[in-house]
Amino acid sequence: MDMWGVLPVDDRRFQAAVKDMALLSREPLQLGMASCHSLTLINGALSGDPLDVKMFEATGWKLEEPEVADQEKYDLIVPTIVKSPAGRGHDELPSEIALVHQFQFSSTLQRMSVVTRELGSQDFVLYCKGSPEMVVSLSRPETVPEELNVTLQTYTEQGYRVIALGRRTLAETSYTKIQRMRREDMEKDLEFLGMIVLENRLKPETEPVIGVLKAAHLKIVMITGDNILTAVSVAKECGIFSPGETVVNVTAVPAVKGTPARVFYTSPKDLMAVIPNGQHDVEAGIGQECFKLALTGKTWAIIRDSFPELVPRLCTRGAVFARMSSDQKQQLVQELQGLGYYVAMCGDGANDCGALKAAHVGISLSEAESSVASPFTSKDANISCVPKVIREGRAALSTSSGIFKFMVAYALTEFISCIILYAVESNLFDLQFLFIDICLIVNFGFFFGKTRAYAGPLVRDPPLTSLLSFIPLTSLTLHVTIITAVQLGAFFWVRQFPWYSDYKRIPDSYACYENYAVYCVSLFQYIASAVAFSQGKPYRKEIYTNVALMISLVIMTLICAYKTMYPAQWITDYFGYIQPPAFDFKVIILCLAVSHFVLVVFAEDVLVNYVLAKIIRPMWKKKAGLTTNEEKFLAVDRELAAEMWPPVTTELPIKLNASVTELRAPLDTAEIHFRAERGPESSLASHEMADQAL
Repeated sequence: MDMWGVLPVDDRRFQAAVKDMALLSREPLQLGMASCHSLTLINGALSGDPLDVKMFEATGWKLEEPEVADQEKYDLIVPTIVKSPAGRGHDELPSEIALVHQFQFSSTLQRMSVVTRELGSQDFVLYCKGSPEMVVSLSRPETVPEELNVTLQTYTEQGYRVIALGRRTLAETSYTKIQRMRREDMEKDLEFLGMIVLENRLKPETEPVIGVLKAAHLKIVMITGDNILTAVSVAKECGIFSPGETVVNVTAVPAVKGTPARVFYTSPKDLMAVIPNGQHDVEAGIGQECFKLALTGKTWAIIRDSFPELVPRLCTRGAVFARMSSDQKQQLVQELQGLGYYVAMCGDGANDCGALKAAHVGISLSEAESSVASPFTSKDANISCVPKVIREGRAALSTSSGIFKFMVAYALTEFISCIILYAVESNLFDLQFLFIDICLIVNFGFFFGKTRAYAGPLVRDPPLTSLLSFIPLTSLTLHVTIITAVQLGAFFWVRQFPWYSDYKRIPDSYACYENYAVYCVSLFQYIASAVAFSQGKPYRKEIYTNVALMISLVIMTLICAYKTMYPAQWITDYFGYIQPPAFDFKVIILCLAVSHFVLVVFAEDVLVNYVLAKIIRPMWKKKAGLTTNEEKFLAVDRELAAEMWPPVTTELPIKLNASVTELRAPLDTAEIHFRAERGPESSLASHEMADQAL
């Protein structure tokens, strides 16, 4: 963000834009820019809101704070002072301004103000800075330019960030009285001084990241406190609005004096077609046309109160939410979650804390206040971290699903081995259990999660979030079926050889040919399960990139092959099994192990992950029209696709060329409506991209 310039006001008219602040050395607008902020000095450097820093630095003034020694018992009542640059040669210009009292910025009030006193003056002066519509509502009508609305629209449509500045002289007021006066008693009857225009430049990372997210069919929402036209302009520039998409502006007017609340849907092409008298009201639904909604926090509040049935539609098709307070940001995140969205929220300010905390994934792009409320903090102050977080989250979910299935398959494999051996009153020996549990399961389980996230393109479909859904259960059923078939094959095959002899129970010994066949083939089944359930792309890298797991798999495969084919006598004695006298059966065990490996990998990669997950399941859901409670947004989207909604109208609640009086009236009316309907507490997204994109 950089200063572009200022638009001073003189005699209710905007003067030519000024880009060199030195030309304003005698203007009240410069005095307000130098004093109306909440900056402080930390180690000699300016610290505070980036907008305040840019604005103050543009004036060329200096900030001086009183020094209070650590050993002092009490703080000195010495105000912060701002000084004009030396050597300007304007003796009549006050060289120092004391910042006597400050009202902090509030996202709900959309403004901040500072009470100052110029050197040599007896009067206190209040400077108020905030959104243009708020400062206009607090200013005397005779000081506001008639062309303000058109001028504001001209700059905001180009993506500039515009704030307004006003002042009020507090005559016959003492310092003590200033400290006790209420904010609302001071911030009124302002003189409108002008507007400050800041240039919002997209960070180089923003547009590519938005493209990556859109390619994955992720819903992108901009939530900002900026003007709606600025927000829409930035959304178009960064790619949130695709070429050819219709931007529909949603405006709600509250109920006043018996008139019911109304909602207007307008788009740029409809605004161009407005008949001058404003009486022509022809409604036309967009229907199947591709469109996205843009609205303000004031409209959001009115619709939540008067038209709650529209909230799901706004959340499903909304793309830009401007002038949103902290509470409204949190409300929007919660509404999106209620529709079944998994919400990731980016923010860098104190106003984002509630939404960051409410979101499934809160990402702070600053190490300031917002980092306290969010589980993730990015070292880079841009949204490039969002795809990384999504990749890591999907990889973690895929790993959790894989390790769950591996542990279940391990338990069932061991259980099946025991059940089969019970048929001949045998079982696995204690050290056989120990080798399986420690050398295989714990070993593989430790290295299983070391596979890193896939660095390729984000895919549309996320990993399954339910471990007990149809696909995971089908996968386990197939694996258990194959495991049982292979173990039974080994069990019955060994009994067909002429050298086979029935097991005769001996105390503390389960050694028999069936034990050898089932135990040895099951060793390779644990290895095959670890490979089959360690899924690679599109969520994780391929298994061979996990060097530790690959080394473990190779070593344990060689050990198991050695125990099966050429074990030393002390090994068979130690593990409590006997070898068959014929070598050919050992080869059969290896062939069964290889066959099992091929079958389980084919079942998992082809039958489950491709045929079932990508072909049968989508077709079945589409044919049945199924929508779970976690996917309510899909039902809303289908409902909108079947209707001619929204009904775009040419009747506007406020005309583009409205006068200042007409512009102030709806603001005042809306403010009264909120106080009457919602009380004093009515003072707010899957990403907040507004301030972070700039």
